[in-house]
Amino acid sequence: MPRGKHQCKEPTFMSISQDAWSWIVGLGLLAVTLILVVVGESMAAQGPVGEEEAALSAMRRRDERDAASSGLGLEAAGSAMAPADVSGAGMAVWRDEFKASYDTKHFGFDAGYVGSHYQFTKTANLPFAGRRPFEHLHRLEAGVTVRGDLWGNVTGVAGLRGSLGFERDPGRGYEGTALAGLAFPLGGSWTMTLGGGASINKVEIQPAAMLGFRYDAGGAFAADLGFPRTEITWRGGQWWSLRLTGSLDAGFYGLASDNPVAPDGYVSMLSPQGGLWLDLRPLDGLSVSLGALYSLPGTMSIYRGSGSRIKRLDVGGAPGGGLRLRYEF
Repeated sequence: MPRGKHQCKEPTFMSISQDAWSWIVGLGLLAVTLILVVVGESMAAQGPVGEEEAALSAMRRRDERDAASSGLGLEAAGSAMAPADVSGAGMAVWRDEFKASYDTKHFGFDAGYVGSHYQFTKTANLPFAGRRPFEHLHRLEAGVTVRGDLWGNVTGVAGLRGSLGFERDPGRGYEGTALAGLAFPLGGSWTMTLGGGASINKVEIQPAAMLGFRYDAGGAFAADLGFPRTEITWRGGQWWSLRLTGSLDAGFYGLASDNPVAPDGYVSMLSPQGGLWLDLRPLDGLSVSLGALYSLPGTMSIYRGSGSRIKRLDVGGAPGGGLRLRYEF
């Protein structure tokens, strides 16, 4: 047998084809995300989450809109929630948000600011000697996402997201999340999204998980069912639609050095939130969303600067409303 022909049959590490490498990478990513989804779901109720919902929902929104548009987007939003019960006290919240995003086929970036303003009543019922734990909390956040085709119609996605939450001076309330995921068609206009990663802050390291099923046949009805966000849409026409949403509202913040409850400490907020939204599109590129919201019972956890927990308080449910404006160039 000729020497050259024999050498071509020898399997070597460097002779693996590009298609084979795509399968190896894709199957490895699938195995990792399956493990992280299982671990993340099992630990979700054991402690406060941080950037998971924001990072994963940003990844999903970008995946949904890439097929229709790509470019610069600006967004402004405000919401108000009625007083919720916290150990017999009342806690009302007003929130304002601003965000800018830029997307291409394989890359996306967004950055923004979220300000939360709290009004406490009946503070004598709080376990803090009648003192308010805080009044204003601020968060700066940014995220980057990359995506690419692995094989066939399977798409791989990876993202990094970070935030800096603080009461007065930025510095210690950092939180970061790393994510990876797969999206692949199931047939019949269904797509499955599977992903996972980890989130880290001063208090803990916690797995993050994403598992969802999307249905969109291009008609009046579309649905995203899963974790951490569920959304059902009915399109009434070219200029309006209705959305029913469910998501996690979470944040991690560093407290000021003169905070009366936990000087140089931290606070973590977590609550599920449902909403019914009316989306209007009066002009090309402009969308206006009006929403009726309900914040389900959640938690507020106060930590010392060392990371040890002082108190975890149950927060009751409360109704509210929101307004969101978005313009895509």
